[in-house]
Amino acid sequence: MNQNLFSLAWRETIRSAYWGKSLATNIGLGFLAIYFAVSFLFLGFAIPEILTKGFPDHDPISKFNNILLAYLAIELIIRQLMQKLPTVSFKPLLLQNIRRKKIVNYLMIRSIFNFFNVLPFFLLLPVTFSMVGEAHSGVATLSWFLAIFILIFSNHFLAIYLKWKFNEAEYGFFIFLAGLVGLYAINHFGIVDLSGALGKLLDLILVNPAITILLILLPVLFYFLNVRFLLSRMYLNLVSGKQKAEKVGDYSWLNNLGETGRFIALELRLIWRNKRPRSVAVMTVIMLAYGLLIYRTDPGKSMPEFIFILGGIIMVGMFSISYGQFFPAWHSNYFSMLMCQRLKMKQFLQSFYMLVTVVSVACYFLTLPYAFMHTKIIYTHLAMLLYNLGINIPLLFFIGLYSKKRLDLNQSSVMNYQGVGASQWLAGIPLLVGPILLFQLFKLMFGVTGGYIGLGILGSVGILFHTFIIEFFSKKYLKQKHQLISNYKNS
Repeated sequence: MNQNLFSLAWRETIRSAYWGKSLATNIGLGFLAIYFAVSFLFLGFAIPEILTKGFPDHDPISKFNNILLAYLAIELIIRQLMQKLPTVSFKPLLLQNIRRKKIVNYLMIRSIFNFFNVLPFFLLLPVTFSMVGEAHSGVATLSWFLAIFILIFSNHFLAIYLKWKFNEAEYGFFIFLAGLVGLYAINHFGIVDLSGALGKLLDLILVNPAITILLILLPVLFYFLNVRFLLSRMYLNLVSGKQKAEKVGDYSWLNNLGETGRFIALELRLIWRNKRPRSVAVMTVIMLAYGLLIYRTDPGKSMPEFIFILGGIIMVGMFSISYGQFFPAWHSNYFSMLMCQRLKMKQFLQSFYMLVTVVSVACYFLTLPYAFMHTKIIYTHLAMLLYNLGINIPLLFFIGLYSKKRLDLNQSSVMNYQGVGASQWLAGIPLLVGPILLFQLFKLMFGVTGGYIGLGILGSVGILFHTFIIEFFSKKYLKQKHQLISNYKNS
């Protein structure tokens, strides 16, 4: 029966309209997977030397075992963000003579075939042979290797279970992050040495390989937690679930801005009510902390200028890029109805411009505390703010003219490629790489400070003429609206 279910899933995939339309996306993801696999393989060969040089007073195997908990914690976070839940169109299956438990077990088994479960293999294989295998017997080495993969599969099933639970909680993911931060604090301040405990367990497995058998209980436990959770909800009368009443803020005060204000209110309601745009807004807030990763430098060392440009465009312009690259596809589900209303395209574009401007300016002020790390952030982020508003937003208007795919607003935006076309992939080049290349050009002519001034002047010109730019694109969108309607209906 499981074989038949796998066969049905494969046929459903290759026969779907999205399979053919997303061929370019699948090829791109394939190359990305190869890149990460090769990177992990090289890292695996480099780890013994890194540990030997970095910790000369420690046994490299024991040190690797100690830091494995940090790897598992980071992997769990990445799985929460990127790993998709195992799903199937089970309504038709429930009407057949197929036990619910059989469907659930099929879902869980299918979830094992996941890139996140394969990727550690490329890291651990060279470590196992080049570091562990040289110091221990074959049985001990194999047991150690299997023990780590048992922990990885435990992580896999735990991530799925948590994600099911978080989907039912309003702020589940943030509770999860808070829990991890709490565990990190407990370990960091020495209250409980969690990483040391796992390290000692793996060290013990190298001495007594039979302990590996006990670890099997861990993934089995998480597996059955998932099975029990799904069985309790796999009923036809629970498929749609209870609709939770949405509390949407009162945006009537925006009516003072006229038609433009009403469109801004429409955008805000869309963001608040739907999961995908709401996750873009949440990611914008999270990415404000990106500077903590890229702006940290050793005393006396300078940072490359492109780091400041990239950090500025990502933190200040994150919302405009993430939200704007799908404009006007956010409204694709009702775009034809929208175009039938008595509205002015100019107000439609103006509302988007004003919303993005307000968010970008707010992000700029929220990133000013990074000036305590590097004072030049005050003017580098200002230059990127001006560039984003004056150059990137008109570029997003241009990209939107060729929007082809309808968006499903009820899915998360993280690792979700539904509605992603060639225009979204190509958009990243001028939006992110463009300011870096322009800065290098201005830098060659006028120096470093002149480079930032040049970017700021370019953006300021775009801002000064934004009314004419919006007028220009409103005419373009009016000519293109029937093609956009057709694209959304056929996608």
